[in-house]
Amino acid sequence: MENNNNTNDIMQGQPCPPPCPQPYPQPYPQPYPQPYPPRYPQYGAQPVKRVKEKPVYDRKEKVLSVFVMIAAFCFIRYVVFHAMGFITTGLFIAVITAAIIYMKKRECSFSGFNRLLTAILYVFSFVFSITANNFIKTLDSMFLVGAIAYLVYSVGAGNKEVDRFLPFALAKSLFGQPFSAFTKQTDIASDSLSDSKTASNIKYIIIGLLLTIPLTIVVALLLMSADDALNDMLVGLFDRLFSENIWTVILQLCLALPCSLYIFGMLYSNTHRDPLKALDPNVCTQKIFNMRFVSNLIVYTAVTPICILYVMFFISQANYFLSAFTGNLPDGFTYADYARQGFFELFVVALINLGVLCFMSLHSKKAGREKPKALKFYSIIISVFTIILIATAMSKMVLYIDRYGLTELRVYTSWFMILLSLIFVMVIIKQFRFDMKFAKHLCVIFTIMFGVLCFSRPEAIIAKYNTEMYRSGQLKELDTDAILNMSDDGLLAALNEGAVTAEEINDVKYAHYERRTYGRYNIPSMILDSMTEE
Repeated sequence: MENNNNTNDIMQGQPCPPPCPQPYPQPYPQPYPQPYPPRYPQYGAQPVKRVKEKPVYDRKEKVLSVFVMIAAFCFIRYVVFHAMGFITTGLFIAVITAAIIYMKKRECSFSGFNRLLTAILYVFSFVFSITANNFIKTLDSMFLVGAIAYLVYSVGAGNKEVDRFLPFALAKSLFGQPFSAFTKQTDIASDSLSDSKTASNIKYIIIGLLLTIPLTIVVALLLMSADDALNDMLVGLFDRLFSENIWTVILQLCLALPCSLYIFGMLYSNTHRDPLKALDPNVCTQKIFNMRFVSNLIVYTAVTPICILYVMFFISQANYFLSAFTGNLPDGFTYADYARQGFFELFVVALINLGVLCFMSLHSKKAGREKPKALKFYSIIISVFTIILIATAMSKMVLYIDRYGLTELRVYTSWFMILLSLIFVMVIIKQFRFDMKFAKHLCVIFTIMFGVLCFSRPEAIIAKYNTEMYRSGQLKELDTDAILNMSDDGLLAALNEGAVTAEEINDVKYAHYERRTYGRYNIPSMILDSMTEE
């Protein structure tokens, strides 16, 4: 038998494969993916992991962050906590100017509408300086805060007029945009401190102070026991450091932090806008369309009894309501009861009617451009009924004022009734002209009415009117106690009219609010001080 040296297996008798010419063993080719990774690295195209880019904040954002922190503290201190005057006027002017400068640096363009809105904000900022009425100044603060937020949003969006979907725009400008970048200011502060040696030094200083506090307290107690003079000095210093004013400042600082984050987020988000997050008119239209789920027949059926009830009410109370226009009182009524009852009726009915109109316009299946004539008819009828009630109540109020004079409540209520009647007039016009820009006209009317309320200084008008009525004999008694409870607007007018004396004013002018600190920094207060102080 021939001996074959190339056999590898005696049993199989198969020849051995030729020796591998490669210097390193290669993986055996398989038709399916290998269950284990190869022994040696494989070279080729590898997937690249995307790393989220860290935002870069330039010098403009850093300067703005510092300014906003200071402005937020001033807002909490001089608007929320204290009476307001020249300081608050300067604060709002500074905030508006800083916002304009920053948006200009971010290459935002101002349309004619945005420039007009900016001018209006500057004008209303002077309200704090020309009046001492805290109620008016509080309303003006709320107006300016909302208007500034909308201005920044409008500039960022490039608006050329008031948004058609104004409620959605206001919600986005006041809540959506600011809170979308609420933490940007903290990110800027963190990046700035992490890249500087100052942060490390501050950290070491704080650690050193924390370590030495216990020992310092022990040494201070021993020295206080040894020396009475040092004891008095340290006790006085301790009382000042931990006085009520210090805790007030600490509280103001705590409240200023979220306020600062809100203001910076508002400015940053509107100047770094994502086109996908812009207010889409089509989305707003779809949201309004989705709210229409009530059949028009159901609306007509529900509103018809209310309209019939109004007709029956006017017929049964015709003498009662017409008495307001003739100047006569119905039997069994006094002037006070007659006027108060009319105002209560107005308030309740106007709110109900306004709610009914909103429900009909928003939730009827067929509304908007395709609103049927029946729905327009009901809207007109309800608006006309409300206007008649307002006119009747205003006539009764005039009758009441001729008898008893003016008060703050009567002035504010009359102002609200006039504004409400103008809104219902616009609702009637809207039924005939669908393309009427309701939001634009509403903003114009409200701004004009609010300007009349703020710049007329109502308390000065009240004091002057009542004094003249008393001197002419139409007013039986002049309520000087009510005048002395007014702000410096009313006190100054009463002093000029000779209704009160300087001594009476000096006794009460510091009793109403924090006049000794910030409340006297306005024009009426300064004039009043120059006329009353010896």
